[in-house]
Amino acid sequence: MKSSILALLLVAPSFFTGARAATPTLLEPGIYRLDPDGYLAMPKAKPASYGEIDDDSFEHALPPAARISYAVVARDPGRTQNRVLFLVDGGYHYDVNSPNKLCPAYAFPDWNEYSDVQPFCRTNISGDDAAFNWSTNAFTVSWGSDRKYLRTDYDDKGESHPRYAIKHHGDRFVLATPRAYQSVQYLTKDVPFFPGAHRSASSGMLPAGSYVAVVASGPEWEEVERFAQDGTPTHGWIDRDDLDDVKWVDQQPKTKQFRFRVAFTAGASDNDPATAVAIEVLDRATGKRVQVIRDFYADPWGESDTSLTLVDANFDGHPDLMIGGSSGGAGPNSTDNFFLFDPKSRHFVFDQALSDLPQIGFDARRKQVTSAHRNSCCSHSSETWRYEGGHLVEIANWDESLSADGAWLVTTIGHLRNGKMRYRVTRKRAELN
Repeated sequence: MKSSILALLLVAPSFFTGARAATPTLLEPGIYRLDPDGYLAMPKAKPASYGEIDDDSFEHALPPAARISYAVVARDPGRTQNRVLFLVDGGYHYDVNSPNKLCPAYAFPDWNEYSDVQPFCRTNISGDDAAFNWSTNAFTVSWGSDRKYLRTDYDDKGESHPRYAIKHHGDRFVLATPRAYQSVQYLTKDVPFFPGAHRSASSGMLPAGSYVAVVASGPEWEEVERFAQDGTPTHGWIDRDDLDDVKWVDQQPKTKQFRFRVAFTAGASDNDPATAVAIEVLDRATGKRVQVIRDFYADPWGESDTSLTLVDANFDGHPDLMIGGSSGGAGPNSTDNFFLFDPKSRHFVFDQALSDLPQIGFDARRKQVTSAHRNSCCSHSSETWRYEGGHLVEIANWDESLSADGAWLVTTIGHLRNGKMRYRVTRKRAELN
């Protein structure tokens, strides 16, 4: 991605100080307004050499064709990322090799996942003079400065002073209307826009290639706002069934109450396996949807009617759901996603603790959960867990590792006794073939 020519500068109240905070604060979400005179406050670079004379001038960074006056900023609930959407003219065409080199949307910090379905550009990449500074309520867009040699001047002592014209490009935005936007979402297809979280008469279509700000997201509906170019928001809802092209596959496992379907998205090519993105829980008697489960991570394991597994993971007598998660890289440390059945709500609830355990196993007779993982070629370990008060408690563990000098095989065995883990360590000479 060639967006390295752009840097987003998020400026502290002492405008353009250039000092990055040790623990950075992200932008507050909301609608930001262009400061028409903000470009005049862009920082000047120090002369590149002793005696150099710089003639500084300032210009806007925003492409005139974009006709931008407002931007929308979202901040994820975990406060780890901002997304910025510039409200560009409908006829604006982004082209990094043209004057229209401003990307309509950016994500930061540490964003590196640009794709056709996530067209959010990176910021502050190599090749820019800009720093990456920010405050909670202001940011600037800055291009690298243009530098042009003019002439060499001489002072009354006869010393030469090369003179350069330095042209700075920047624009500043300030928070105008705080809004609790959690994300900015790109639409890959035309999507109906509803006035409420129900499939009544829609308020029209949101066109493919447009963006919306997400106020709240549930498994079935997203509360969103779309924008006019003047920053005016229109509130509405998107049915998440409309967002992506998926294939629903009936699953073989069933319970007395429910049957299940899993939704898959196709791979990037015909040779790439499909990825599970949703689980639908259907009433077995009526066929009506009881629940849809989304927003879990799964590697592309491929499409199957046995992707879903039923297991009583917490030993309460109710079947729970298990579906593949991460492959764990080399495979041995693979994890699964677990959704425990809540008989009161008749819903399956994601369980983070079980979903974090690699190579998981269940001992129904002892009502114990086991987990194993490999740290390297010469280090293996396992843990045993049981439920106490509805929570997993580790009751035993085992680790076998080669010592740092490779001479000893060290085995560590731990058991829970009187509320504390007690360990026994043994060593024997390593027998390496």
